[in-house]
Amino acid sequence: MDRLWSKGREIAAVQRGQIIQRVLVDGWSAAQAAEAFDIQERQIAHWVAVYRRRGMASLREDYATESLQHRWLRALRGWLLRCVGGLRRIASRSEPAQCIVLRRTGDDPHH
Repeated sequence: MDRLWSKGREIAAVQRGQIIQRVLVDGWSAAQAAEAFDIQERQIAHWVAVYRRRGMASLREDYATESLQHRWLRALRGWLLRCVGGLRRIASRSEPAQCIVLRRTGDDPHH
């Protein structure tokens, strides 16, 4: 199941999503949500920040339990893939240089 622990009790992904919705959509402060749901304000602020970065993926169990090192490596891999993809697009768009014929002024083109 997709659950985290807070203050000695389980917090399901659905409830984390509801708490995040209260903050982002309904305009609650992290302090108001912390008081209403009996969860540490710092924890709620963290969930909201992660949700802003990762979206719905932040509510998945595998993301929530993933180590910081694995998240960092996955982010680095994504960044590298985007960079390589950008370089490939640039390389594929490059066109051959146009040829320019240079002549001296006054030269007869027939000689």
